[in-house]
Amino acid sequence: MKLNISDTIAAISTPPGEGGIGIVRISGSDAESIVNRIFRARGGHTHFESQHLYYGTVFDSTGDVPIDECLMVVMRGPRSFTGEDIVEFHCHGGQLVIKKVLEAVLRQGARLAEAGEFTKRAFLNGKVDLVQAEAIIDMIRAKTDLALAAAHDQLQGRFSTKLNSIKVRLVDLLSMIEAELDFPDEEGVGIVTTSEIEATLRDIKGDIFEVLSTYEEGKVIRDGIRVIILGRPNVGKSTLLNILLKEERAIVTPIPGTTRDVIEEVLNLKGLPISLMDTAGLRDTVDTVEAIGLRLARERLESAQLVLYTVDATSYSDDDMGFLSGIRDKKVIVVVNKADLVKEDEIKEACDFFKQWRVIWMSAIKETGIDRLEEAIFEEATGHSYLSEVGREITVTNVRHKAALDGAYESIGRALNTTAKGLSGEFLALELREAVERLGEITGEVTTEDILGRIFNQFCVGK
Repeated sequence: MKLNISDTIAAISTPPGEGGIGIVRISGSDAESIVNRIFRARGGHTHFESQHLYYGTVFDSTGDVPIDECLMVVMRGPRSFTGEDIVEFHCHGGQLVIKKVLEAVLRQGARLAEAGEFTKRAFLNGKVDLVQAEAIIDMIRAKTDLALAAAHDQLQGRFSTKLNSIKVRLVDLLSMIEAELDFPDEEGVGIVTTSEIEATLRDIKGDIFEVLSTYEEGKVIRDGIRVIILGRPNVGKSTLLNILLKEERAIVTPIPGTTRDVIEEVLNLKGLPISLMDTAGLRDTVDTVEAIGLRLARERLESAQLVLYTVDATSYSDDDMGFLSGIRDKKVIVVVNKADLVKEDEIKEACDFFKQWRVIWMSAIKETGIDRLEEAIFEEATGHSYLSEVGREITVTNVRHKAALDGAYESIGRALNTTAKGLSGEFLALELREAVERLGEITGEVTTEDILGRIFNQFCVGK
């Protein structure tokens, strides 16, 4: 994507399909002159105030054939999303209507916007930084309240403010070190002691580590977690799936081996997106179809981040223990189902049998223990309880941000090594410049055309 922002661009900004309203957006220096050629406001208005809606008729490029009665708004730069003059036509939401309005605009000299070009212009014109630009697409794609809240916080600039506070301290320290290097004999140039440098660097390194430590939680909030239900046949896996989803998604019968395929659905668990998978029962079989189901279950296990290993409270065995021992690299919750069929002391025995893992006992048929299970899933996924402040603090949700923070953290570590070894200040300054640049990559102060292309190509045309 070229860094050309001199053209006037236009696109349809609402999703494809029929709707109440369809929006055509124009941005650039010719936006208002295009409006004057194809839009006639009721009441004869020829001058439009910024940030005001006007009702009128939009015509084709000849100015003779009416297309639609619509609302039009002018938002003059720099008080606009892109920082440029923006015009929007809010038309009736038929596909043909908005397509013809867009065609009329393009015939007046605008060009069709590229994917994400409106947001890209907002970044290039200093209206948002790169973190905020990425937060916009996260808001568009958010499927749960927690994901939306995390994206909103980044859009409001909380993450950028934290990064900038770290970067300012680094720049101040670097400035003092470089001043000493450039003017060693100059009066008035302060001397920074090694102990002061090391104390500052340790504080900064600690701040970066604190931000980095939120990544696993942030990634789960943004992307969700894949949870697989495993266990031997007829232990209640499909019933458990149906209860968690609150719908009859899987067929439930007393016949072992009913589930032969992997059933996958998305569950919103207290704002956390959960991809929930029900699988064929684990057992030796000569049935070709069931064997395929077992192979698929093992394949899905590879990508799952959490296992709900379900057992029958009346018939668990060493076979269950053997399978659990083979998945120690996974987070596991042992779900002791059919607790309604046994006594309280037998439930305790089952919990003791599987005490190496987190155990939740429940009855899928009676629908008891479901709240405990949902709480356990949430805690295993996020490291927090329902009632904690998960998602309320600054969180790293983007792998690009994490990579840059990792780089800055490593540079600070190397900088501390230079002071510990008594190396020349040039080596220290080199590492500090690297750390500053890595932090600048996140907000977009230091960036490349390739990075911008990868980020903004994720957007739809019109945003």
